[in-house]
Amino acid sequence: METSYDREGQYLGRLADVFGDPTRRNIYRHLRSCEAPQSASEVAGVFGLHRTVARAHLEKLGELGLVSTSTRRRPGGGRPAKIYAVTDARLEVMLPPRRYERLARLLLQLVQDSLEPEAAASAASDIGRAYGEQVAAEYAGGDGRSPVRLSPRAVLDWMDMAGYGVALASNGDGQTVIEVHNCVYRELSQEYPDVVCAFDRSMLCGMLGCDSSAHTQTHALSDGDDFCRHEFKL
Repeated sequence: METSYDREGQYLGRLADVFGDPTRRNIYRHLRSCEAPQSASEVAGVFGLHRTVARAHLEKLGELGLVSTSTRRRPGGGRPAKIYAVTDARLEVMLPPRRYERLARLLLQLVQDSLEPEAAASAASDIGRAYGEQVAAEYAGGDGRSPVRLSPRAVLDWMDMAGYGVALASNGDGQTVIEVHNCVYRELSQEYPDVVCAFDRSMLCGMLGCDSSAHTQTHALSDGDDFCRHEFKL
């Protein structure tokens, strides 16, 4: 997935218009959490809207390329229903444009060329844990002293604000499960999975205040899975 850049800021006004409506924002968030595409009627039912109003919101999101459309056969036959799903499109809005992603690639290439794979992953893990502990201390407020253990719900809230598409669940064995459907480092993790994923895993452990031995990752976007699945024994 390529990241495009709004170099001239032409997209910014349209983006502000689309997400300036709280209902539209909530609809977009809802679509991100759905496993299957949704029709205007289904979205309308969730938010207590008329189908026509829900469709108008969905079409606005479609104009920006944030959702795609397709059709689904109705159980009783007749005209297929139009359905909507969140796309993989990603756009960075920066005024003036920055080049952090390019710099990150160069630095990751430097790490890869300078260190043995195990040493690079270990260093990334240490940095990730330290960053997670720092985030936890800042998020919790107070005097900012570490270690601070955030609740899984607090971690989920922070990740949501940071741009991750996340869900909280349980595996039935008393373990806390965090599923990530949109990793903010996704492109970089596909190119440098050992380093980037080690950082991300340890960041979560640092935020939750748990040892790495209490964490298991069973799915990874960098491996081609549809999401990352992190299981914690807390």
